[in-house]
Formats: sequence, C-alpha cells, structure tokens
Amino acid sequence: MGYKGQDLARIGQWLTFYQLELYRLEIPNYASPYSVLLTSGRKGWRVVVFLRDGGVVNEDWDSGFLKRPFQVASTDSLVLVPRVGKNFGVTFTGCKAQDCGKVYGALLYLPWSHQYFEKDVSGTSVACSQTLLDPQNAAALRAIDAALQRQQASPPRYVPPACPGVGPTKP
Repeated sequence: MGYKGQDLARIGQWLTFYQLELYRLEIPNYASPYSVLLTSGRKGWRVVVFLRDGGVVNEDWDSGFLKRPFQVASTDSLVLVPRVGKNFGVTFTGCKAQDCGKVYGALLYLPWSHQYFEKDVSGTSVACSQTLLDPQNAAALRAIDAALQRQQASPPRYVPPACPGVGPTKP
C-alpha cells in the first residue's frame, strides 16, 4: 500500500505531538496514497487523513475535535466507502451523550476532491452542509444517509430525514 515503517513512525510522532491516542488506522488499497486515522484526546474524537506524496507522509485533512453530535461513538463509527461518485469517502457518525436517539449526525470527507459534508439531526430539525443541496453531490448525500442508517440501525426501517430543500435519497 506504499506505507513503510518510517511513514508509520511519522504518523506516530504526529499523534505524540498532539497528545492523541490512535484507535483505528485504515490504509485500504482503493484509498492509496491516503491513510485514515480515528484518534481521541481529552476533547473527544478526531478524524485525520494522511497523504503519502513524494515519499513523505503529511497530514492532508483534520476534522479537529468533534463536538455535538459526535460525543458518543465507537471505532465502528468510522467507515471508509470505496465509491462515492469518482471518489472514496471517509464517514464518521455519532450522537449526543444521554440523547442518542434524538440528536445524532454524520460527516463525510472526500479526500481526492477535498470536500467535507455534514448532516445533523436534532429531534425534528435537520441541518445539512449547504453543498449537499447541489445535485452534483447526490452521491455524497447517499453516502452520508447510508452512514446515518448504519448508526441508527436499531429503529426498524429507519429512513434518514431529508435535508431542507432536498427530497429523500434513493439507495
């Protein structure tokens, strides 16, 4: 996959510098030359994408510490999606502590195009990244809704609520 011991050591130094614990590292073939990390620190979860370019591994994207609604999550909440249009995607889902059933959300990052999307649900209110309203981003909306369906699997036949101004997504 192109990553060598020195690349992993560099990632380890980055984690140490920012005082983060590594919970998951993904380097799938279809994502090359990217790697995806799920980390955590005193302020919560953080998703980081590294890029191996020109023989050097550097941080490509960092979600920063995720606030509400990503307080409650697990390592299974990080899912890489091989095909999101012409891209691959990094999804992460979570919910608000003590109110997981009503306050939850998903994020999607597309490394090749450097696009970020988020969809948050709070009761009957839905907030979506403005770019999710663009018909060109229909694949991203489907990917983020699929992430919400995985996260909310316990309610039978859960259907993610539509973004304001957009109809429900089709599988």
